[in-house]
Amino acid sequence: MNKKLINVVMHTVLTAAIIMAFVPFLKSNDDGYQGAKIVASQTEIESTVEPVVEEAQAEVMPEVAIAVTTELVAENTVVQAVEKVEQVIADVVEPAATVPTAELEDDNKSALYSVVDGNKLDSESYAGFKLYRNWCARCHGTYGQGMVGPNLADSLKFISEKEFFNTVENGKAGTIGSMPAWKANVKVMAGRDQLYAYLMARSDGAIGVVKPKKQ
Repeated sequence: MNKKLINVVMHTVLTAAIIMAFVPFLKSNDDGYQGAKIVASQTEIESTVEPVVEEAQAEVMPEVAIAVTTELVAENTVVQAVEKVEQVIADVVEPAATVPTAELEDDNKSALYSVVDGNKLDSESYAGFKLYRNWCARCHGTYGQGMVGPNLADSLKFISEKEFFNTVENGKAGTIGSMPAWKANVKVMAGRDQLYAYLMARSDGAIGVVKPKKQ
C-alpha cells in the first residue's frame, strides 16, 4: 500500500478530529446560550489540508483528500471518520495481486518450451536440442543425462538461468575436467536461449531420455 497516501489520509483524519473536538462544546449550554460559534469555511478547511495534499501530489489527486476532509468534518464521531478513511484507502489504493512464487516459476518454465506426445518439441526448444547434439552431447551425454561432463538435467534443478549462461559463455573448471568457454562460438552464443529451453524441458521431466521430434 502507498505509504504517502496513508500519511495524507491520516493527517486529514487528525485535522478533522481536532475540528470535531470543539463541536460538543459549541452545541451544549444549560442556559440556551451557545456562545460564539467557530465556523470553519470550506476555504479554511482546504487551506489546512492543502500542504499535506501537496506533499504527495504525484501519488494522489488533491480533490480526493479535500473531498474526504469535507465529509469527515460533517461526521459526529472520530470512529465514523476512521471508518471513512479505511474505506477511502480501500477504494483508492487497490492492493497488488499476489501470485505464489511457485506458480510464477511454473509459468516461466512452461513459457520456455512446449512438449506434446512425450517427445515433440516446439521449434525453439527443438533447435536447442540440435545445438546441444552438435556441441554439448560429446561430454554431457546424448540427451543431457551426463557422461564425462555432469548430468545437465539434474544440474539445472539447482542453478539459475544466469549461472547457466555464464558457464556456457565463460566455461568452468570441474572435478574431472574443465568446461570450455563458448563465447567465441557464434552459433552457441546465438542459440543459448534455445539450448536452455531444451535442457529445462529435460530437467523438468517434460521430455525424457529420448530423441525429440519437432511439433
